[in-house]
This record gives sequence, C-alpha cells and structure tokens, in this order.
Amino acid sequence: MDAFAQAVEAWHDFYIMVGTAAATLIGLLFVSLSLNASVIRRKSNADLRALAAQTFGNFLSVLMFAVVFLIPSQVPEGLGLPLVAVGGFQLYNTVSRLLEARRMGPRVWGRRGLTLRYVIPGVCFATLMIIAASVLLGRTGGLYWLVPVMILLLVAASRNAWDLLMRLGPPRTEA
Repeated sequence: MDAFAQAVEAWHDFYIMVGTAAATLIGLLFVSLSLNASVIRRKSNADLRALAAQTFGNFLSVLMFAVVFLIPSQVPEGLGLPLVAVGGFQLYNTVSRLLEARRMGPRVWGRRGLTLRYVIPGVCFATLMIIAASVLLGRTGGLYWLVPVMILLLVAASRNAWDLLMRLGPPRTEA
C-alpha cells in the first residue's frame, strides 16, 4: 500500500463514526418529515422545505464523504474527484438556497439564522473544494481540515433538524 492510501486509511475509524452519525440523523430526519409531510408541503411553508432540503443535503454530504474515505486502497483521483463533485454540487445548492431564502424573507430565522443555516455550510463546502484540490495533487496534509468541516456540517444540520422539529410541532393524529 502506498503512502497516500495509508494516510487515508488512518482516517478509517473517524469516517466510520461520522458516517454512522450522519446515516442515523438522516433516518431520523426522514421519520420526522414523513410524520409532518402535509405541513411541509403547504405553499406557505416554502422556507421549511428549503431548510429541510439543506439539512438533508448536509447530512447526505457527510455520509458520502465517509463512504468515499472508506473505499480501500484509495488513490488521489479516487478520493479527490468525488470530493470535488459532492462539494461543488452542495456548494451550488447551498448558495442557491441562501439566495432563495433571502428572497422569501424567512419568517423566523432572520439574518443570523441564515448565516447559521446556509453560510456556514457554504464555507464548509468551499473549504472542501480546496482540500479536494490538494488531494488531487496527492497531498494528505489537508485532510485534518476535514475534521472541522465534518463537525460543522453535522452541527449545522442537527440544529436545522431541531429547528424544523420545533416549527413543525407534534404530528397530527387521525381520529
């Protein structure tokens, strides 16, 4: 095994833990949204749909990063190209949702909330793109910067999920 693959392999346990957390939280988000699907689909709740999509995207990105890191005997292109793809896609989605949320004038979160929900993940995805470029060059020193990226994405998504839960209220029961 070459030095690059060994350096990536050293992150195995971290990405097992991060991936497991992201997968679990995606499942809980699905359950919560499924129990409140009629509320989420209301036209008046476009901001909640956008927040749910951002939350799902953050959790899914962390899960995808973990999957890519867990592929055995990684090479720079095998790790770097998926990081560029996922990071670029999510950066585009995050910026698009931020601009949409600013146009909608969110009812509850305000400018500070927009920063927490969209700007922080956007910075994380931009940082990921820089790290991915370094990885494509065969460098592994930047992999340590993925730790705060993963933590911030999980924290931002968890906070979003909590806010969604508080806004949605208890699920309706049919009588």
